[in-house]
Amino acid sequence: MYKSKSEAIFRSESYSHYGSISKDPVNEGSNWAAYMNIVCVLAGSGTLGIPYAIQLGGWISVPILIISATMTYYANTKLIECLHYDEQNSKRKTSMSDLAYEAYGNAGFFVIGFFFNALCIGCPILFLILAGHNLQELFTNIGIDLGIRTWIYICASIMCIPFILLRSMKEAAFLSAVGTITTAFVVIVISITSIVEYPNNRDKRHEFINFRNIPLSMATFSFSYGGNFIFPQIEASLKNPKKWPEILRFAIFSVTIMYLIIGIPAYLTYGETLRSPVYIGLQPGFSITISIIMITIHVLLALPVYQTVFSVEIENYLGFDTKNLSKIRQHILRILLRIIIMIFTVYIAVNVPYFSDLMQLFGATGNGVLSVIMPILFWIKLIGWEKLNGFKDKCWVIFTLTFSLCATIIGTIDALNILWIDITEKL
Repeated sequence: MYKSKSEAIFRSESYSHYGSISKDPVNEGSNWAAYMNIVCVLAGSGTLGIPYAIQLGGWISVPILIISATMTYYANTKLIECLHYDEQNSKRKTSMSDLAYEAYGNAGFFVIGFFFNALCIGCPILFLILAGHNLQELFTNIGIDLGIRTWIYICASIMCIPFILLRSMKEAAFLSAVGTITTAFVVIVISITSIVEYPNNRDKRHEFINFRNIPLSMATFSFSYGGNFIFPQIEASLKNPKKWPEILRFAIFSVTIMYLIIGIPAYLTYGETLRSPVYIGLQPGFSITISIIMITIHVLLALPVYQTVFSVEIENYLGFDTKNLSKIRQHILRILLRIIIMIFTVYIAVNVPYFSDLMQLFGATGNGVLSVIMPILFWIKLIGWEKLNGFKDKCWVIFTLTFSLCATIIGTIDALNILWIDITEKL
């Protein structure tokens, strides 16, 4: 039930245009496929940092996590509304960069484009590095030492195949489904391990609230719900785009439940000894090994999902899908472009020092800006502050922007400190 007539009219007009997306085969994706893509992108490696984030802020961090989830849902319903805000006079906008240009001109386009490209390129690179480290550690334990670089080459060669074959986010659903299952498996394993080991860890210290570290918890939660820069592609792949708010709500709810299932038992059992990722410092054993394997599978499957979003943006910009090109030429150009992207990804992964620290910096700033702040600012600029649903909605927007801005600034400062420490230690 809408609280004002103007809100009801606006929502009705906004969502009525969702069906106007062209019914290309790539726009025939199911609701389930979109759900899997969202969960795969939001959860993943973010799951491993949630227990440590709760440890930083204390038990009060649990409701803060729920608030972060609510903000993410709110902001990204606004984001998709913005994509359709002027479809009576022009086409649906295709990306956050389009919205940035519409709202703030070239300055907005370049700022959002920088973070979009940094995350779309950087996350797959980071996934390759993480997978290489994990596989090196796992196989060294059984006497096979190939080196991290070799494992990165192997992982990239394998994941290049689905990346080349995927045309849109609809085709990525199978990879996302498997990635989601592996994440759920890790959540179950870590939570069960925590419950089983609780009797041996009753002496661990817990805090209800740690004022000093709450900002760091906020920053971690904000990062853990990042990845919305691929939402326009996911929504565009839907057969019935009107279902987007419902799909997004269910996906964020599912991710939040996973975060709570892994975070609460882990903090209850291990208390102040928790680290990130969560399996660091836990008793080595079969369950931890399985968790590392599952997370490695997840990040490898998420890799082509991120790269597909980036590649589709370039393909649209270069006009690969225009009628002037035959289907064969489109496929050849798409394959060549994606091979080049994968080669570039591998080159950065094996040659750029401190890349993990740099991505933590880009992630803290970029996810903070893209996930909540900019979708709301786009909505206000393109649709109007007066269209917000009354005083309560306006207060919620102010609170959300303030909360997210604080988390972004603190996360950026923390990431800069880590980068500085790592650089100075090597000097």
